[in-house]
Amino acid sequence: MESIIFFILAAVSLGFFTVSLYEKFRVIRSGRAEERNDRPLRRWRYFFQQVVLHKKISRHPLFGMAHVFIMWGFIFLIFSSMHMVSTHLFDRPFPAVFSTPGFALVRDAFLVLVIAGVIAGLARRLLGKPEWLKNNTEAFMIQALILVIVISEWLYYWKSAEVLLKGVSWWVHFLAIFAFFFVIPLSKHLHIVFAPFNTYWHTLEPQGALQPVHFGENGSGRYGVGKPEEFTWKQLFDAFSCAKCGRCNGSCPSYLCGEKLKPKRMNGRLRKYAENRSAIFKSSKPDKESQSNKDHKKGQGKNKGQSKIAGGIIEDGYLWSCTTCGACMEACPVSCEHLTKVIDIRRFFVSRGKDLPPAVTEVLAGIAEQGNPSGSKRPEDLDYTWAWEMGIPTMAEHPAAEYLYFVGCAPAFDPLARRTAVAFAGILHGAGVDFAILGPEEWCCGETARRLGDERLFQQTVRKNITLWQEKGIKKIITACPHCFNTLQNEYAQFGGSYEVIPHTVLLAELLENGKIKPSRGPELVVTYHDPCYLGRYNGFYEEQRELLRALPGIRLIEMPRHKEDSFCCGGGGGRFWVQKDKENVISQNRLREALDTGADLIATACPYCRITLEQENGRQKTEQKMEIADIVEILSRRI
Repeated sequence: MESIIFFILAAVSLGFFTVSLYEKFRVIRSGRAEERNDRPLRRWRYFFQQVVLHKKISRHPLFGMAHVFIMWGFIFLIFSSMHMVSTHLFDRPFPAVFSTPGFALVRDAFLVLVIAGVIAGLARRLLGKPEWLKNNTEAFMIQALILVIVISEWLYYWKSAEVLLKGVSWWVHFLAIFAFFFVIPLSKHLHIVFAPFNTYWHTLEPQGALQPVHFGENGSGRYGVGKPEEFTWKQLFDAFSCAKCGRCNGSCPSYLCGEKLKPKRMNGRLRKYAENRSAIFKSSKPDKESQSNKDHKKGQGKNKGQSKIAGGIIEDGYLWSCTTCGACMEACPVSCEHLTKVIDIRRFFVSRGKDLPPAVTEVLAGIAEQGNPSGSKRPEDLDYTWAWEMGIPTMAEHPAAEYLYFVGCAPAFDPLARRTAVAFAGILHGAGVDFAILGPEEWCCGETARRLGDERLFQQTVRKNITLWQEKGIKKIITACPHCFNTLQNEYAQFGGSYEVIPHTVLLAELLENGKIKPSRGPELVVTYHDPCYLGRYNGFYEEQRELLRALPGIRLIEMPRHKEDSFCCGGGGGRFWVQKDKENVISQNRLREALDTGADLIATACPYCRITLEQENGRQKTEQKMEIADIVEILSRRI
């Protein structure tokens, strides 16, 4: 009778678990196609680093250790639970090795590790909880359930236990396991099943590259994501994989500075939407569109004035707050890709041509009509006087130049960024580098258009530039803007534009190493370096800038608490530099305070957006609190 009850309960719980997973997989399979099975060796390597070795989770050492203990403990205890079934119900060990002293020793060790892991996790929640980690009933219930499972197993194997205690412990153990099968599909612990797969299917494209939209022959029509049913299967898979740990919120500059952006909420709402409306996802395309439109109209009536979009998973203010810094994805231990969802929803709004913030419309019009996000008219507003005064040739005048110096939009129209361009060009001249510029022929690279969601304008801009550069035989490009660098290096290749693109600090470090730049001693300065997101986090350039600064006599480099992979955004990315240029930038305020707290004399950076946004905030400080802010190339030029 006991066996019958056990197997009925096992069948019911496993049946619920299996059917729930199957329903979720059906929802996921309804998403748009996306290739994520290529390059399996690279995928398995990443899987091993993140799932087996817990590379990202271990950035928080206490929790990383606790999670390792619990995960590997549970995997091992699956086998000891099988042994408990075979010995208790059938009075025979299966397999026989599970009854050896060696197995018992290993089992007891894992039981202790799981208990230690749970205690460490509870201590972290109760004694040293980070702000991004939220306590709730579900979290403590799961911890309690895990303790019940392992303690009941320990009692069952306790040699001094009475027969009655063994029997009670056995049933408590398996009832807790059966309960777990009900809890997993309904809670954030669904990530136990989904996260390993999500990690394997992480993107292998360059971290800073967005995927192109394929417009077809006429290149017209709506694109992007206006409803959750239009996401790709991988974007839906993200939502079910999310552990709701909050690390993305804890890394997001917009969220940390009190803006509306909450990356964790987007995945949570998408999962809730998919579970509540699973029938829409699983229906045929015409039925899906019809039902989705009905639900959308109902939702508009119920939520009038809330300005929720894409099925209510995101607010309007959330959408345009994102700096596209990538910190959320860098922090996510289960490889969720938040940014692609934000960009796809932006694409929908731009392609529809409605409900866009006026500033976004103006910036996109400036790129389309004048070739720059500021909308400054050409040629009268273009200022290349500095280049002509320095004797810098254009590619038309010097077509055999080894390098094109792609100046970028900011220096052509902003005096602060122009100061960097002048310093850089002067160093290149002095080091004998053979380069030229495009001058008035230079057009925006399209980075801002793509990040704001105008993929059609981006692709038109790219093709225009590639055509011009092919005519001029350009092969090597230098740029002092990480945003331009990322786009030219990682995204132009999607359209046949393959170039050797070099960040200005990387070239300077090379010239310094080769002895073509010889710095002299200058005033003693304490410098802190601000890592630009698009140079560091997206493209991995961290050391070249620091090597440059350390090589300058009289410079002492100190780090801000958040640096390198954990660097904090200036608040200018994702088009915000142009769209929100007249608004208060709470993100740059936060970053400047962090720099001030180091006691440094000067903030060095390597990005015109960072340079200008931090300088604007610095100008609002009291005189005694102000710091000097300069691009690394400006610091170097003063010491040559």
